Amino acid sequence: MNFADRVVEAVRAKNSIAILGVDPQLDTPTSPGVPAGYTLARFCCEIVEACAKSIVAIKPQLAFFEARGLDGMRAFCEVLKTARRLGLITIADAKRGDIGTTSAAYAEAFLGDGDFASDAVTVNPYMASDAVMPFIAKIRNGRGVFVLVKTSNPSSGEFQDLEASGRPLWESIAARVNGWGGDYVGASGISPVGAVLGATYPDHARRARQLMPAAIVLVPGYGTQGASAEPAVAAARADGSGIIVSASRSLMYAYLKSNGLAPAEASANAAEQMRLELNAALQRSRPGIVDRATSRESGADSRRGT
Repeated sequence: MNFADRVVEAVRAKNSIAILGVDPQLDTPTSPGVPAGYTLARFCCEIVEACAKSIVAIKPQLAFFEARGLDGMRAFCEVLKTARRLGLITIADAKRGDIGTTSAAYAEAFLGDGDFASDAVTVNPYMASDAVMPFIAKIRNGRGVFVLVKTSNPSSGEFQDLEASGRPLWESIAARVNGWGGDYVGASGISPVGAVLGATYPDHARRARQLMPAAIVLVPGYGTQGASAEPAVAAARADGSGIIVSASRSLMYAYLKSNGLAPAEASANAAEQMRLELNAALQRSRPGIVDRATSRESGADSRRGT
């Protein structure tokens, strides 16, 4: 099945555009990355399972698993297995970008059928089509690709906002994403060749949507990175579709601000709150769309006979 169509189906089924960034932080002198009494795999998998009812996908950040060596990569595999068991879409946040056989090997690692196989992967387009095309070739197998277009970090403009051929560089990348994805638009009208657009730059996100009308957009930056629900949904299409929004530390480490709740329970509460806030922001910003939250709850009431 087309990856974008799968995402659209999951969003409708769960009435959610929320995804969990699985970012198990490294230890610091004042705070452990993994709570006392937990292994890395247990911590991550329990958080995924706790959040599953409120999210459509997970986005494990490879760096935090790679930094822990073999045990970290084993935990990454366990996280993927847990997500698949729960019916969640998996997006490897690897940000790979090289050329030739190296890029093809990265694509096989994350979009093939091996231990690290995921439904989609993030890629860095700095080396242009030579870096991206091996990943796009996997789309025929039902995979997805998210190309970095305008990222959420404060210094992103140092390169991404530079003028190139009369417009910011990131706009040229967005135009290429639109071109790369044109042949793969699914029945939903959305392409599995997507873009990463930071929630911290909503004006850029709205412009990017004009340049990429069919792209599926992954939006990081919600929560700990500072973006609220309104800017996080700025890249949505007119009908509210075409975006999924990621939160990482604000969900995984919700227990640190939850007055004694266990990590899983605190994360579950935070994920559900995120789902509701994003749906409300979509409804406010696009009042013409169907109120999916009302529809979902009404359907549930009907099934309960209330």
